[in-house]
Amino acid sequence: MGYNLRRIGALIQDVRTLAAQRNWRAAWQYAWRMLVTAPYRRIEFIVFARSLDQPIPEVQPLVPVTIRLATLEDIPRFEKIVLPSAVRRFVNRIAHNRLCFVALHHTDIVAYCWATPEVRPDVDNISLDLEPHDIYFDDAYTVPAYRRRKLQTAVHLYRMRYVKQMGFRRAVLIVDIHNHASLALVQKLGYREIGKVTFVRILGKRWYLWSPAPEETTLLPKADPATGKRTPV
Repeated sequence: MGYNLRRIGALIQDVRTLAAQRNWRAAWQYAWRMLVTAPYRRIEFIVFARSLDQPIPEVQPLVPVTIRLATLEDIPRFEKIVLPSAVRRFVNRIAHNRLCFVALHHTDIVAYCWATPEVRPDVDNISLDLEPHDIYFDDAYTVPAYRRRKLQTAVHLYRMRYVKQMGFRRAVLIVDIHNHASLALVQKLGYREIGKVTFVRILGKRWYLWSPAPEETTLLPKADPATGKRTPV
């Protein structure tokens, strides 16, 4: 009961913030989507990987930006562009040593993305078993007014160079099958498909249903080999 009340309270806070940031129409659409998908949600993703030993291209964004790692001092900047629930996830991820790369135009964050060598469902909203030299790329976002200006590409490539210097050899990420812009970007940057994963949530319980590409034998989750299903987490 307490958990459900907290979720309702968080949703109300998000709705009010979205109304202030944009308008009430967008806020009510968001609220309706969250309520409809609360008891059941299913999302299909494609899993991609790219060797960091391959050359990493240079891209000049169409807006002058400074790219760096985020810190907790950036919370006020995040509060301007994302909902309160996303700010809480930001704090939680930083507390668990996730790397957040941000692009700043003047003093405002206009794009960001994440990276982590350890994937946990309670922190990263997914479960993956990475190889020793793998790193997982996650949760890219660009402020709507700054999209189509090569900002996310620039931040992504900065992230690739940064983690390569840390000693990682392969980047792994997932993309929603309906996110055509992201699918085009990762394929353009040299990623190749290594499998698919379907996320299913029913009344708070989660499953990750994996279907690796025929030639792939790595990046498999710890699942029942007979069904390919994970235990709820």
